[in-house]
Amino acid sequence: MLDGMRTAAKSARLCHIIMNASAGRAHRDRLALALRAGLPQWPVTLHTPNSQIEMLSLIRSIPLGDDLVIAGGDGTLQCALPALMDTRRPVVVLPLGTANDFASHWGYSADVLSLQSALTKRVLREVDVVQCNDIYFLTVGGIGVGAFLTRDFNRIRRFSPIINKLSETMGSNIYTILAATTILGRKSYLRRLKIETSKGVREGLFSNIFMCNQSRLGGDLLVAPEASTSDGCVDVLFLRGQTPTELLYSLACLRMNKEPVLSERVTTEEMIVRSSDGHGQLMFADGEAFEMPSELRIKVHRGGMSILTAGGPAA
Repeated sequence: MLDGMRTAAKSARLCHIIMNASAGRAHRDRLALALRAGLPQWPVTLHTPNSQIEMLSLIRSIPLGDDLVIAGGDGTLQCALPALMDTRRPVVVLPLGTANDFASHWGYSADVLSLQSALTKRVLREVDVVQCNDIYFLTVGGIGVGAFLTRDFNRIRRFSPIINKLSETMGSNIYTILAATTILGRKSYLRRLKIETSKGVREGLFSNIFMCNQSRLGGDLLVAPEASTSDGCVDVLFLRGQTPTELLYSLACLRMNKEPVLSERVTTEEMIVRSSDGHGQLMFADGEAFEMPSELRIKVHRGGMSILTAGGPAA
C-alpha cells in the first residue's frame, strides 16, 4: 500500500487550487488542513488571488500539464471564466459557496474525496457559456426580482456576520426567504421591455426574466426543466406577474416544480433585451449582480468551457 501511494505521488499531476481571498483566512486554513489530511500524496499548491485580474493572470500562467481546481461558489467560478475560455483548460470545482448551483448539477461536493475522484477519473465535459454584453455566466442569469435580491443579499453579507452564518446553516433556503422579502418590499423591479429572440418579439411589463443554462437556481427553484448545458441555447423564462401575490405564488410554484403563473418560455441561441425608457438595467448572473446598459445582447458559446468530473450528468 505504501509503495502504491509513492507511485501515485510520482505520477500525479501538480494540482493548483485557486480560492477566493474573500473567503477568509480561517476558511483557507481549513481547506489546507483537509487537503493535507485527505490527499497527503497529492502535490497541491493553494493560491488565494486578491482580485479578478490577479486570478485571470494566475490561471493563464499555470502550465497546461498541471491540474486546476476552483474552490468557491458560482461567483468565484464566474470570475475565472474569461481565462478558462481563453486557455480551454479543463477545471475541477470544489464548491464552497452558498447555493453552488453549477457544482451541484455536475455532481461535485465540498469534500476532498469528491475532488480526488474527479482528478482521478477525469471525465471530460464541454459546457456552454452564456454571454450578456461583456459578462459571461454558466448557470442562470436575468433581470427583475432576482437581480435586486442578488444585489441586496451580497451587500448585506459583506457587513453582516449574522447573514453569513445563516448562509452557512440554511444554504440555498436563505435565497427563498430573501426573495419573498424583496417581492413584498419593492415595486421597482417592474420594467417595460422589448425583447427580440429567434422565436419573435415580446413587449410589455416584466417582473423577472430568467436566462437559464441549467435547470435550477438557488438550489431548489426549478426555473427551466428542459434546460441543457450543451445544446448551444439558453432557456428563457418570462414572468409577467406584477402584484406581490402573483409573484409569491410564482415563487412557490418554482419551488414545487410547477409552472409559475403568468409565465411563458422560449429557447433561443441569441436574444436582445431593450428597456423602453432607455435606463440602465440591473442584472444577476451566477450569484453576482451587475449594473448594465439599457440594451442587453445575449448569445451562447457552445462548449465554451471544459470541466473534469467523476462522471456527472452530460445533459
